[in-house]
Amino acid sequence: MKTVMQLWCYALMPLRLVAVLCVTLLGLCTQLIFFSLINPRTARRIVTLWSQLMLMCLGVRLLRIRTANEHSNQNTALYVSNHVSWLDILVLQASAPVVFVAKSEIKSWPVLGWMVALAGTCFIHRDRRTALRGVHTALTTHLQTDQSVCIFPEGTTSDGTQVLPFHGGLLQAAIDAQVSVQPMRLDYSHIGAAYIGDITLLGSVATILSTPSLRVTVQALPAIATTRLHRQSIAASAQQVIASAANPLALA
Repeated sequence: MKTVMQLWCYALMPLRLVAVLCVTLLGLCTQLIFFSLINPRTARRIVTLWSQLMLMCLGVRLLRIRTANEHSNQNTALYVSNHVSWLDILVLQASAPVVFVAKSEIKSWPVLGWMVALAGTCFIHRDRRTALRGVHTALTTHLQTDQSVCIFPEGTTSDGTQVLPFHGGLLQAAIDAQVSVQPMRLDYSHIGAAYIGDITLLGSVATILSTPSLRVTVQALPAIATTRLHRQSIAASAQQVIASAANPLALA
């Protein structure tokens, strides 16, 4: 049965690829024509809908899990998440209207880099310590103007089986803007979704397009208030909350 599903998925690959290219073109045209004419909140809602459509074209099934203490999407928060794949950006944007902080290398990626830049992504040069100040200022401004932001405090991707230690530098923006930190946990049903090691972007895309029944869960865990807390303490708490959360795909 598994072999039949894989063959069927390989047969669907060209159709999926065409759908991805069409949705990518649609997104580029929408950004170039309309984003300068609409307010940021509306633009983020469009990006959320576009991300949901892109995941469908890639054959990725998204499951959103909420908690009683989750921060409302209608309120501003600094979202923090474990980092597994370039898909994480699409998955989180499909779940909540957020602006991202990403490594500067992504800006040079074909098409995707241009699109995430147009969507308001803040890029950080990981080899420049002075760059952290500029990103911190940009994040604080976003949060103070009611624009939620998402960061990956691990600073790199993992294979999804563990959560690496969180860096607390950028969490200072949540303290300065007086907003909560919203931990998010991502779990993928297939190890092939991980973007690690020597895997290229094109190779990763091909793997995902040819993977049958790729599922990802997004868990919104209890929000963390930042009042009277140090950023390193918040980072440790967020890392612990995400690492200790049960993987619903493993329990299924």
